[in-house]
Amino acid sequence: MAVSSIGDTYFTNYSADASDAVSDRVTNQIQNAETDEETLDACKQFEAYMIQQMFKSMEESAKVFSDDDEDSSGDYVEMFQDNYLSTIAEQMVNSGQGLGIAEQLYDSINQNKN
Repeated sequence: MAVSSIGDTYFTNYSADASDAVSDRVTNQIQNAETDEETLDACKQFEAYMIQQMFKSMEESAKVFSDDDEDSSGDYVEMFQDNYLSTIAEQMVNSGQGLGIAEQLYDSINQNKN
């Protein structure tokens, strides 16, 4: 039991730290971008992060309506699932099938520069 508890705590902390790190990294990339290409890339990463968070919220909401009383996925499955959602979100944004947040953010940043 103690080992399971330690594992649960590790993955909970890992997940929170990873989200904070991604958020901080994207914010720093936007602030420190020197070229238009770097700014647009950072904006796309921000949009991908937002889509990933949206998918996670949707998944949690769907679990509420599940018939299963117990979560059948393990901590490792959750970690890989986070990576999977991140990859899907990045592919959506890079293929032009995102929400359009990156372009709007990019335009706003360029307007505020002038």
